[in-house]
Amino acid sequence: MTLGIRLDGRTALVTGGGSGLGLAMAETLHAQGAAVAVLGRTKAKLDAAERQIAARGDGRVRSVVADVN
Repeated sequence: MTLGIRLDGRTALVTGGGSGLGLAMAETLHAQGAAVAVLGRTKAKLDAAERQIAARGDGRVRSVVADVN
């Protein structure tokens, strides 16, 4: 999926980024040039998401365990 815009020089913070829609959004934003921070409650899912996103690009991705309650 593409957004039709470039996000170079921008940073996206995606909650729920370890799986599902959050992960899909993080991947799309990263593919458009954004650095991405994925947040979620499960470290194992976040670690896997970080590796998956980093493998597709320049590695400008970080994961943070957080409960945004």
